[in-house]
Amino acid sequence: MNQKLKTICYTLLLALAIVSCKDEGSIQTYVVDHQDRPEFLTLDLSPKMVDLSQAELSEEELEVYNSFEKISIIAYKTTNGDDESYTREFEKAKAVFKNEKYEELMEFSDSGFKFRVNTIGNDDTVDEFLVLASSRETGFAVVRVLGDNMKPEELYKLMDQMKNADVDGSQLDKLMDYFKE
Repeated sequence: MNQKLKTICYTLLLALAIVSCKDEGSIQTYVVDHQDRPEFLTLDLSPKMVDLSQAELSEEELEVYNSFEKISIIAYKTTNGDDESYTREFEKAKAVFKNEKYEELMEFSDSGFKFRVNTIGNDDTVDEFLVLASSRETGFAVVRVLGDNMKPEELYKLMDQMKNADVDGSQLDKLMDYFKE
């Protein structure tokens, strides 16, 4: 009987430890909770989708490019007349950005879309960018950019240089087609 009681106590402690480790406000939890729902689209993209052979990148820009590891996107499309559902889901997405481990970098609007950019890292380098793009007419997307010691100030220069690069747009086409339907 004593052995059974010990086993039950250890099992309860293990279950408590596992449950307490779950970060309810994290992007990982948000994606796991929403990725299999039919109203959401999820994509994982690799920087290797970009052919840099036509881009003339400096050593530093190549270093910035190599600091990117993965881009994950989860998107929700607004459906006709379902403002309540959009608002509910958008509030859940915004809650992730309030997690204290994410530091707000900037907010801005462009062409009817609102953008919020948060980061994990320090003043000089970033290990994760989190972007929330939203439009009540279209929907919203959460973009997570993972990397190692990414340099935000060099990102703009790299994006400008990559205009000449050949991008495999098949994955991005899925995202654009999703919002067009």
